[in-house]
Amino acid sequence: MPMNQTTPKAALAGIIASTSLLGALAPTAASAQLVLDGQVKVEVAHNDGTGINTKRIRGSFSGNVWNDFGMQLDIGVGKHENHTSTQPSATLHIWHEASDTLTWGGFLASEDRRPGSSYFWGLEAAYKTPTFGIGGYAAYRDDVAETTDGSRVGLDISYTLASAPRWTLLAGAASDSGAPVDRSYAYLGTRYELRDGVALGMTVGSTDQNDTIIGANFTLNFGNGPKFAARDSLELYPGYR
Repeated sequence: MPMNQTTPKAALAGIIASTSLLGALAPTAASAQLVLDGQVKVEVAHNDGTGINTKRIRGSFSGNVWNDFGMQLDIGVGKHENHTSTQPSATLHIWHEASDTLTWGGFLASEDRRPGSSYFWGLEAAYKTPTFGIGGYAAYRDDVAETTDGSRVGLDISYTLASAPRWTLLAGAASDSGAPVDRSYAYLGTRYELRDGVALGMTVGSTDQNDTIIGANFTLNFGNGPKFAARDSLELYPGYR
């Protein structure tokens, strides 16, 4: 391997180290008060077209580090039944809370995908009220150890029912372009809050391969939850062939 080539494991380590360093420096900044928010998510998905299942666990940890600026780290690992090894991933978000309802920022995601590994450099924004939320992102994909690249875009929407506030309706879509990763996925879903911060969810989606994906997940939020969703493939394409 060339000396100047960064491996996915090194990138993951760098993301974690950067977050730890900035977290350590945060208390010295004026007006900084580091309060940790986040989420733990466990998800299983079944591809009805291929019979393949995927399983994944992911943790997201977010906090303000200076005035209205903050950082979020997502760390996940999943298993695709077609592959013998697991698929680790990490995403580092740097965000600015423009108002009580609007947050924008940038992110760097690294994933050890089968086959291949990639970095994603992107921009993102999220608007959220007590009942309605919408978020979107766009990223450039850089394939490790390959000359290929591409892009990734997506959108997620949520709506909490006023008449039944424990129920939230979900919808979203993601699309990757640029060989060898050309794919898309759209879904509808629902989430039921068992108690504050604890919820069960279910999604049904369709891929560009005309496969139907059925997913179920358990989420545990702490604090105010994460600012953004994770941006790796198993988060965005559960059960994809």
